[in-house]
Amino acid sequence: MYRFIESIRLNEGEIENLIYHQARVERTFLKYFDGSNPIDLNQYLLTCPFPSVGLHKIRLVYDRAIQSILISSYSSKTISSLKLVNDDTVKYEYKYEDRGKLKTLFDQRQLCDEVIITKDGFITDSSVANLVFKRKDKWLTPFTYLLNGTQRQFLLDQKIIEEEKITINDLHRYEKVKLINAMLKFDAPEISINQIV
Repeated sequence: MYRFIESIRLNEGEIENLIYHQARVERTFLKYFDGSNPIDLNQYLLTCPFPSVGLHKIRLVYDRAIQSILISSYSSKTISSLKLVNDDTVKYEYKYEDRGKLKTLFDQRQLCDEVIITKDGFITDSSVANLVFKRKDKWLTPFTYLLNGTQRQFLLDQKIIEEEKITINDLHRYEKVKLINAMLKFDAPEISINQIV
């Protein structure tokens, strides 16, 4: 049986973007556990004691029920260079606990900090985050993502970013890139497009 994860940002005691995490859990249940009532994240998390100071990551592992929860202090790692790696078969449309394929791609980064995964010539995601690219005053995210992350969907709904098909050959049209996920918000560091190898 597949197991899945939700990584949720807890900032100064406040759980962020919970409705987006709940929506993803419900999509996962519909696909893999149809007929079972989805886990109610809000109801479950109300029973958990949380730190009220600082930035933390809540990591839930679940199948038909929550199997484990881990709350840990969070600080983002510095990412200043990205390597293009290709895999035309990679899939990660649900947030599986098994990240073996993504780890294999990450391990190809050589001297870079992180990877940009390409598929059939299109830009998708990094191994841990969605991507947004800056062109003039617009921030654009690949239409050809692997996983529609909660932060990505939030920023699309807020019209802060837009979707666009981005190929490897399009990269020169952009100035900056940044990584976004549940823990990395839109104020994440910008990386020069020249730092993609």
